[in-house]
Amino acid sequence: MSTQTIDLSTLSASELKAELERRQEAEIQGYKTAKKQFRTDKDNFALHAAGKFKQLQKEMKEIKEYTIREANKLYDRMYTIEGKEPKETKSFSLKNEEDTIKVTVDRQERFEFNEEATVHINAIKDIFREKFEARHKGMYNLLDGLLIKGTKGEYDPKLLAKARKQVRELGDDNLIAEFDKLDDCQRVVGSSLYCRLYMKDDKQKWQDVSLQFSSL
Repeated sequence: MSTQTIDLSTLSASELKAELERRQEAEIQGYKTAKKQFRTDKDNFALHAAGKFKQLQKEMKEIKEYTIREANKLYDRMYTIEGKEPKETKSFSLKNEEDTIKVTVDRQERFEFNEEATVHINAIKDIFREKFEARHKGMYNLLDGLLIKGTKGEYDPKLLAKARKQVRELGDDNLIAEFDKLDDCQRVVGSSLYCRLYMKDDKQKWQDVSLQFSSL
């Protein structure tokens, strides 16, 4: 490609017009080329990233299944080798002999709230407002904000359920009753198996080797 610099002052009117048109066309073509290359690179990146994600997802799923399967086998053997029946449990851990690696398997029940929960959530919200808003508006707004989930301004039933113990310390019978009723609105919809691996660091403290399995 020629890099010769043209002195525009030496050109005739027709030559100047032609040169300006050439430069404009070159600029347009340069933009189109850059845009095309950008789109190609973007597509290649997306495809490569998708491939890596799918590959790692597959490997993580295999790791999770392997870990839970083999850990359960070893847990059962731990009892049968002693001539005992394995105990049913929701959680157990296995360590290596050097006590530097620990694998934990945990079964957690999944809950959801039925439609009646909305009635008790609204009642709790009203009681909070009556009890705290006039006395300390700033504290009420903080409490209100902490319990709200999403953009609809609705209280999160899971957060309310966690606060049940602290609510009893307030001594408000109506509030306690609504929290108890809300707790009764929970129902088990299934269970999930989780596994975690820990390793001891240089200070002999357990450190989680973090992998996100929750969606698998």
